[in-house]
Amino acid sequence: MPSASITTRKSKGGGRRYAVRFRIGGRAFPVQHGGSFKTEREAKERLRFVSGELAAGRDPSLALRALLETPARRTLREHFDTFMESRVDVGGKTQALYGNAQSRLRSLAGLQPQEITPAHVQAWIAENSAASEHFPALAPKSLGHYLSTLRQVLDFCDVTPNPARSPKVKLPERIREEVSPPRSDEWQAIRANLSKRLLLVARLIECDALRVSEALGLTYGDIDFAGQRLRISRARTKGRTAGQRWLPVPLELLDEIAELVPLEDRHRDRLVFPRITENQVRDHIYRACRDAGIAAYSPHDLRHRRCSLWYADIRDAVGLIKWSGHSRPSMLLDTYAHVVLDPAEDEWRGFWQAAYAAERAPGVVPVWSQPTEVGRDAAA
Repeated sequence: MPSASITTRKSKGGGRRYAVRFRIGGRAFPVQHGGSFKTEREAKERLRFVSGELAAGRDPSLALRALLETPARRTLREHFDTFMESRVDVGGKTQALYGNAQSRLRSLAGLQPQEITPAHVQAWIAENSAASEHFPALAPKSLGHYLSTLRQVLDFCDVTPNPARSPKVKLPERIREEVSPPRSDEWQAIRANLSKRLLLVARLIECDALRVSEALGLTYGDIDFAGQRLRISRARTKGRTAGQRWLPVPLELLDEIAELVPLEDRHRDRLVFPRITENQVRDHIYRACRDAGIAAYSPHDLRHRRCSLWYADIRDAVGLIKWSGHSRPSMLLDTYAHVVLDPAEDEWRGFWQAAYAAERAPGVVPVWSQPTEVGRDAAA
């Protein structure tokens, strides 16, 4: 049976040494060394440990050997990789956000998660708030996203308390600027300088206030040519909830979409705008702004333009969120109520007035391509 004992021996200097010996079984098992100590008290502590391991049915030599081994050092950057691989529940955009946060770890990258303190996190926020030779300054909104990711990674590493959640950690003040979408003359200049390949998708974004991802995610199953409308499905909209909606589409744009692919090839899952990426749309619009000699605008500014024109002309935030995809009317009001754009210069003004009137009138079938009296008056 297993046994453990303390053996006393004399050292070369004339003193005593207390050695712990043990067997993991009967006499068939060799006697193993459990450590040598100057004092009997230390030897008894080791004996208690060895006896406890034997009583639990474990080999004490394995635990003693682990005390001598240097534990593998895993940095926060390495834990980031493990965390990202484990998040099978998130989409590609969220994974890209995690990757962006990992690329801005900077001073935290080489630390172990257990070494990080609130002071380290605050210093990381400060260094990312200022521009350096290799890193541009991050906006407070981006820092907030990256800090949220850091908190998740430290939670994943079971760091308690989480230093990134400390009340000592402060983000820079976030000043929300009013949106400044392109005016009608600027939009016409952008259109004139856009390539033919990107023109239709840009016009659709501007006309229906689509997000870029929503426009590029459209399939022919989302286009109702007979009803003259398109669907933003739950799976392809921001947040996958509030943005789900049906939107009327002018017949002119529907005809151009119909010309892209013959009727017999319009499979339900076929993309309307294949081989076009968000970066391509963004770069082409920036290039068109440069060639037109105007301020640079993003594709999302075209969405801002349409939402601003809707509110300036109709002023019904509750009704308009069915088109804009905002979850609350207050979001539309806070963002677009103060934007100055003249709806009289909008090429789709009559169309949207007719669509709004058709949706508000009981018992009226909303055929949006045929303007009502309101639309004719506006067009006149």
